[in-house]
Amino acid sequence: MSERVPRTGWKTRLIHSDVRVSTAFRSLATPVLRGSTVVFDRLADARDDWTADNGYTYGLYGTPTTRELAGRVAELEGAHQTFVVPGGQAAIALIFLAHCRAGSHVLVPDSAYRPAAQLASGLLAKLGVDVETYPAMVGVGIDRLIRPETTLLWCESPGSITMEMQDIPALVEAAHRRGVRVASTELVEFWSRGRWAELRTWRSPP
Repeated sequence: MSERVPRTGWKTRLIHSDVRVSTAFRSLATPVLRGSTVVFDRLADARDDWTADNGYTYGLYGTPTTRELAGRVAELEGAHQTFVVPGGQAAIALIFLAHCRAGSHVLVPDSAYRPAAQLASGLLAKLGVDVETYPAMVGVGIDRLIRPETTLLWCESPGSITMEMQDIPALVEAAHRRGVRVASTELVEFWSRGRWAELRTWRSPP
């Protein structure tokens, strides 16, 4: 049997390989696909679009692995969509920056996770956002702190370090009555995934 003679040098073959394997493989578990650069058959197919409806464009915008994870979380939580980010602080920043802008007012509990509180009092304040700290156990009294320019009520239950349990239903009801969105790190999910989580069936204000 004659050996195949390569038509290119080894440096080229490191990047442009002629090896092709069958894709007819299905795993019981979702395979872990990692990578940032997405390969397209044609330059015309390349685009900068992170929405899941338009295929894959860049690893940071999603891979089949992360999109299935997001879809399953959304399915379990009864959510419209889940967006997966690299870590907790990234998720916190994403929520703050999506709902706060210059001139808006945000309420953060005094029991908040310290990095979250620092992000709010530091970065958000520099962007012109008025950040106000409220007592974690304020309950229905939160209504007195909500202003016309309030765009976000941040909750944390149980509180970081203090483990205070906020009256989430009361906070949500008061905020939504005034058209304010509610966000929470929901640390309780790490402690007691069950009945308490049923309280998370919040509806965003229109």
